[in-house]
Amino acid sequence: MASKPHGIEGVHFVRRRLASGTTRWHVYAWRGGPKIMEADGVRKPALTPDALTALVKAQSEKGQPRRETFEGLAVAYLSSPDFKKLADYTRRDYRMWIDRARLEFGRASLRLFSDLRMRGSILEWRDRWAHAPRQAAYAMQVLSRVLSWGLQRGWVMHNPAAGMPSVYKADRSDVVWEDHEIEAVAAEMSAHVARAFKLAAWTGLSRGDLVTLRWDEVKETHIERKRSKTGVEQIIPLYDETSALLADFPRSAVTVVTNHHGKPFTPRGFAMAVERARTEANEMRTEGDKVATGKTLHDLRGTFATRLMQRGFEDRDVDEIMGWETGKSARIRRRYISRKAVIKSAIERMRDRSKNGTPV
Repeated sequence: MASKPHGIEGVHFVRRRLASGTTRWHVYAWRGGPKIMEADGVRKPALTPDALTALVKAQSEKGQPRRETFEGLAVAYLSSPDFKKLADYTRRDYRMWIDRARLEFGRASLRLFSDLRMRGSILEWRDRWAHAPRQAAYAMQVLSRVLSWGLQRGWVMHNPAAGMPSVYKADRSDVVWEDHEIEAVAAEMSAHVARAFKLAAWTGLSRGDLVTLRWDEVKETHIERKRSKTGVEQIIPLYDETSALLADFPRSAVTVVTNHHGKPFTPRGFAMAVERARTEANEMRTEGDKVATGKTLHDLRGTFATRLMQRGFEDRDVDEIMGWETGKSARIRRRYISRKAVIKSAIERMRDRSKNGTPV
């Protein structure tokens, strides 16, 4: 559940105790305004992405946004072909962060965004997510995209969100999921989530590509599809382990990955299910015995790339399979792909050749 940003004024929370003893919260856009959310629990709930969207919609309906405000710019961007051509899951994430920015800067004149002194206010807004650096970085990415769109069309004279220092330092050196970690986390999942989770490790598909993978893209020896983010063609080899996994998937929908209702999964829903499982897998473990600490669902791409290298694929082959631009594997081999795992595999191959009498 998304955390509620500080500074959202006027949101009205009403707590009621049900006959069952449950505490239920009713959340309204403002006192006397429309209800935007319900939640159970003793603590005041955080606003979900859907509640944020409902809040922005309710506030917008109080009056049409003026063109010369950030609200007007945000509404125009959300209606633009540039936004509509994004992948479905990207649009959802962008809309959530644009809604948060609208709640913060909606009434601000665009003249303020043409003043570089606005950078201080933007940094203060970003720092509300300093406890979650990746979210803070994504917030800046989305805000900068909207302002850049406005800059190209003459709505603003500058983009004060561009070139901001990042609080997220992405160095995923040697970050891969070990087999025992995958099994430990999968053991805490429902069967339909565990299948998809393991499939991610054996295909290297991002969460957006994984949940949209169609059965007609699965061939006898490989998966053939385009990356939703870049449109780059991918041909992913099917190992025996991958084929065995796919054989366990029910064919209840056009997509391979489905939820417990047999319907297509959402990227966000899948990511949350994985995170919950990892938390549960570590709940009863001691500090030194925790699994996959600091590892993300996205790191399964590096895990699969490592497996490709372990099985003899060259950098140019890995580029093609992963849908990366030419040369990316060579550049990131030491930073993103587990050097230790690749070297261990090379040693094993050398030993095998020695046992078989093949010159090393």
